[in-house]
Amino acid sequence: MNAITMTAAQRERYREMGRKGGKARAAMSDFTEHQRHAGRCSAAVNDMAALGHLGARAFIEKYGYARLYQLCRHWRIGHPSRHERAVMRMLDDLEVRYEREAEVLGEGLFVSVGFYLPDTRRVIEVYGRVHFDPLFDHPRHVETRRANDAGRVSRLEEAGFKVLIIDYRDLTNEEAVRQRVVEFTGSGYWYQINAGVVTRPAGKVAMR
Repeated sequence: MNAITMTAAQRERYREMGRKGGKARAAMSDFTEHQRHAGRCSAAVNDMAALGHLGARAFIEKYGYARLYQLCRHWRIGHPSRHERAVMRMLDDLEVRYEREAEVLGEGLFVSVGFYLPDTRRVIEVYGRVHFDPLFDHPRHVETRRANDAGRVSRLEEAGFKVLIIDYRDLTNEEAVRQRVVEFTGSGYWYQINAGVVTRPAGKVAMR
């Protein structure tokens, strides 16, 4: 659930929880050290983000961007996130054919998508925390990822692909996400069959 969809009562409940947590921390005997530790952890995350960018730059200078891109792509194929695995289960249940990390714009353009549905030329992208949390940004290049994500979606749409973005936070309600996937893929008829809601009428052709 995000702040946009919260009711006033829900927002006030979370504010009260925050106030209680703040009072509890302030009452800690080692409160000052606790805050110092939190600050060091935050700084360390920013340092790691910067080092990650520096490491990538050094690799590119030595081996070229194409090699880094393909290494990352193959790693993602073999190591789907838990949020991607949830979407994989949905697509498998709906009997929707898909390709992971497909280079839909052609080789050499360095654009691969999370899920490509070849039967309908549609794309599903699952955005994890790294796409939203500024802690993962380079300290000197904030908001770069958001701009890159928007530009990537625009390129796909200009090439004629329909794109569905799934926010990892929405997967706390998998049934709601499943319904979005059903509507996006046109698999509503298969979904009803698998859920045991209807029986297949004679001559009915499932949307694929």
